[in-house]
Amino acid sequence: MARGRELSQRQRSQILVLYKQKLSHKKIAEMLKISKSGVTRTIARIKKYGTPRSRNRSGRPRVTSAATDRLIRRLAVANPTASSVNIAGQLPSVTSTRTVRRRLLVDFQLASRRPAKKAKLSAKNIKDRVAFCRKYRMWRKEDWMKVMFSDESTFSQFATSTKLVRRPKNQRYNTRYVVPTVKNAPTVMVWGSFSGRGRGGIWFMPKNTTINGTVYLGILKDKLQPHMNINACTIFQQDGAPCHQARAVKQWLHQQGIEIVGPWPGSSPDLNPIENLWNTMKRLVAQHKPTSEQCLINAIKHVWTNEITPAYCESLVSSMPARVKAVLDNKGRYTKY
Repeated sequence: MARGRELSQRQRSQILVLYKQKLSHKKIAEMLKISKSGVTRTIARIKKYGTPRSRNRSGRPRVTSAATDRLIRRLAVANPTASSVNIAGQLPSVTSTRTVRRRLLVDFQLASRRPAKKAKLSAKNIKDRVAFCRKYRMWRKEDWMKVMFSDESTFSQFATSTKLVRRPKNQRYNTRYVVPTVKNAPTVMVWGSFSGRGRGGIWFMPKNTTINGTVYLGILKDKLQPHMNINACTIFQQDGAPCHQARAVKQWLHQQGIEIVGPWPGSSPDLNPIENLWNTMKRLVAQHKPTSEQCLINAIKHVWTNEITPAYCESLVSSMPARVKAVLDNKGRYTKY
């Protein structure tokens, strides 16, 4: 059976100190959170050679010095987007890109990963996010269950979230491994709402229509209040889009006695769980492979009514206290949501 990773010199020194204190091998292993066999081998080496250090071994010498290794790490930390080729080109000695990758991955745990894509936050955005989350930091799940969340989103006929594909060699252009795209693919814009008790209303924007204050007010009159009553909601969430802030819209919401969550901070999709709902819907709609605009609309309706369940909606709303806390913990900056 192969051995695990070697103990560090510090761990071996700690074993030596504890061994001199007459502690058992098992106790030393528990205190240092290492295997008992590792402790036993180290103590055996001490007894035989008088030192916990490993003996000199034969083999290929390391091609980079400690100074070069530190430089590799410093260059990678200073510029996270630098490739291994770029870093290798900045080293004083000839070092292969393969060696650079190995040092970064194995020695420094700096793996190459896809960066998260987030809305750009200005200083005002950060300030507004902190203010909003301080205002609602005492709200619990029961409070957020009274909120009807809303937003608009655009669905595309050829939308896909595929980033990678596993394929055999020389099969790059095999239809099975190609993600098709088209120019001017049909798109549909929808407005939707949901609460912790389930779906609210959904509205499809007609072609050549722009959502302004008047159109948006008509959506609210037709789709919002009936579903707020069904879902026992008394509070409404909307972002700061111009049509949402129209005077007629504000007056109507006030007349209906609907409380508004806010003021809603800009560039904060991570605070609105409906963004997660839209992402889920787009993935599920893409699985239907719509072949026309009408097929796209039918797929959206099917997913909305059959696959967006009350349990899923509740799970999204349940995350609101954690979202608020995450923004405060990160001082208004990006979160994992």
